[in-house]
Amino acid sequence: MEFEIYMPCEPVWLCDSFLMLFAVLFVLGLLGFIYILYKEYLKIQRANRVRQRRKVPHSQRKR
Repeated sequence: MEFEIYMPCEPVWLCDSFLMLFAVLFVLGLLGFIYILYKEYLKIQRANRVRQRRKVPHSQRKR
């Protein structure tokens, strides 16, 4: 069963401006999400490099 929701929009210029506002907010949110993912990726890569540098050979580990 399909539901149709029709919301009349008057005046048209107001609806167009809301549409543009939501489009801009969506794009900004998407860019912010990608930026956060990129920063987390860099943090993980940096942590892996540090872990590799700190790795001690097995014979020198304390038990």
